[in-house]
Amino acid sequence: MDALDDTVKVSRSLSYSNDDPVTVFRIAWFSIASKPNVILEEHNEAESQVFNGAARFSLRIAGEKALVGISVDGSRSSIGVEAEGIDEVALGAFLDGFATSLSDALSKYDALPGDDKSKLKRALVAKACWDKTVREILNKSPLNNVYTQVAHGREMMIKATEGEESVPSLTLSTSGWLSRIESLPRDETLPGNIASELAKKSIEWKKETQDIISRYI
Repeated sequence: MDALDDTVKVSRSLSYSNDDPVTVFRIAWFSIASKPNVILEEHNEAESQVFNGAARFSLRIAGEKALVGISVDGSRSSIGVEAEGIDEVALGAFLDGFATSLSDALSKYDALPGDDKSKLKRALVAKACWDKTVREILNKSPLNNVYTQVAHGREMMIKATEGEESVPSLTLSTSGWLSRIESLPRDETLPGNIASELAKKSIEWKKETQDIISRYI
């Protein structure tokens, strides 16, 4: 989704006290992308001693198309969020709601014991993997890109639920999908029918992962 025409932009700047900017970024990502019909448009995570991450999503706010971008600057312990759309009042209300939910989620995260924090971090990574899987499919990326996201998401979910009595159904589902696509040419895009099926399945994985994340935050 490209920048919208005849739109307004509304932004907010937030700060955090957590010393783990990567997890702050993942929680901010989840706070946006756990809403219905949100599609990841682009993302960037700088690999350096100081973390900087950014992501942009397309969604609907007050029934209108909108874009929402988040960024985390580890050097400043700051979170930037900007919404672009038609209704300035609705955009502001959306960002205020986001700020409240993010603050609440960060507080809950900080209060978790160490083992739960580790499980949550892995589930948050898995959630991002499913969003990236859909993005790679929509971008008609080579199969290798898609396979990598599914495999990593599966690994993170196994670790996030390690020791639990009930194994998430997506661990079997993802295994089946990896077996189904691993023999296809890695440098070519997925055939249309398989790509469509996998995108729909990824949305199911997102929902199941979000249910697990909601146990913690």
